[in-house]
Amino acid sequence: MEMSEPRLRSMLRQADRVAGSGKRAAAEQLYRQIVAEAPQAQAAWLGLAEVVTEADEKEKAYQQVLKLDPSNETARTALAELRGQPLDETAPDGDPPEDVFNQSRDWLEAATAPPKRRPTAAPPATPLPDQEAVAVPGAATEEDYELVCYRHADRHTALRCYSCGRPICSRCAVKTPVGYRCPECIREAEAVFFTARPLDYVVAALVSLPLSVLAGFLVTLFGRGFFFIIIIFFIGGAIGGLIAGVASRVVGRRRGRYLPHVVAASVIVGAFVPALPALLAIVFGNVAALGSLLIPGIYAFVAASAAFYRMR
Repeated sequence: MEMSEPRLRSMLRQADRVAGSGKRAAAEQLYRQIVAEAPQAQAAWLGLAEVVTEADEKEKAYQQVLKLDPSNETARTALAELRGQPLDETAPDGDPPEDVFNQSRDWLEAATAPPKRRPTAAPPATPLPDQEAVAVPGAATEEDYELVCYRHADRHTALRCYSCGRPICSRCAVKTPVGYRCPECIREAEAVFFTARPLDYVVAALVSLPLSVLAGFLVTLFGRGFFFIIIIFFIGGAIGGLIAGVASRVVGRRRGRYLPHVVAASVIVGAFVPALPALLAIVFGNVAALGSLLIPGIYAFVAASAAFYRMR
């Protein structure tokens, strides 16, 4: 995925904050995404080396930093400690060690900084000599609002997922009792409750489809008149719930993410199998046959909806 330069800077700051809060896994994912888009970003390689747990991964990250900048004292010292080698207190050129880690961050921000624009508003008034600038606790800064949704690169946001720490926009955020969470974390949490096996999907289809076809034939056989259209709204839901209940019992009441879809699709197919002659007549140009599909269509909608929610 192509990322814009402002997003790259924002991701680096976010990765630093996530790493500082102790969420090493989320920070590692962000650092890896940065180095994949900008392999020359020394700050991201150094951050990645700090959050990974495996020694081989740490060594590779430090080696990448030294490959980009052989005089990086931070990486040299950390790599020496990792290998159990004596520390060299002097930099290669005889100069005292510098904070190259921060320099590399400054380089990344300077390289990706947007062009300066002329101010459109008057500058703030200069405080009097006897006044001091007071920082307001909790005041929002510009940096706090430079995050973008990890699922939508064009949407700026100030929200983060409670579980993984990634930024999410208001459209992706799902409100939970513990805070806002992203769709991926919600999906992982729901996966714990889905215990259905692959065979259960086949069994559910084999059980619900014959029952649905039988119910569809009965509806087509007795479905006559305006009064039956009113009744079908009630008996259609009961039939759909009954088919879903039988399918659920056969699969051992195990829940699956797509089991409701399988049963609902079987109900729809079963409703229109008896109406195949009318469907073929419509295909060959007999528009008058559309009227015969009214009752099967209403039944399919009501019964499939009831079966879907019964299986959830």
